[in-house]
Amino acid sequence: MSHNTLGNGEWLPVGNSLFSQDGSVEFKMQGDGKIAVYWGGECRFQNTAEQHPNIKGIKMQEDGNLCMYDNDGKPVWHTNTAGSTGDSTVICAVQNNGNVVLYKGTPIWASKTQK
Repeated sequence: MSHNTLGNGEWLPVGNSLFSQDGSVEFKMQGDGKIAVYWGGECRFQNTAEQHPNIKGIKMQEDGNLCMYDNDGKPVWHTNTAGSTGDSTVICAVQNNGNVVLYKGTPIWASKTQK
């Protein structure tokens, strides 16, 4: 795992973060079960208003879906970007401009948090 991307089959466990290449943007898997994007000292995106304290982390699944799982292995949230199994071309990238984007060559999902 690079410091700014999550590739096919890779996990971002609770309490861990990815950072943009310039270090100004943080994509964090928080302990309250929310995925958040921070830059400029403020939270710019959360995937949900609900708290999920029993979260394992998020996984860039082999089918191209970015999915949050609880500790029991049940999916709690996802980007709804699933394609076919083994779709290793999809990556999650934290960009210097504040946006978190799933790419399959071209963008297929974004946090819409550009600076």
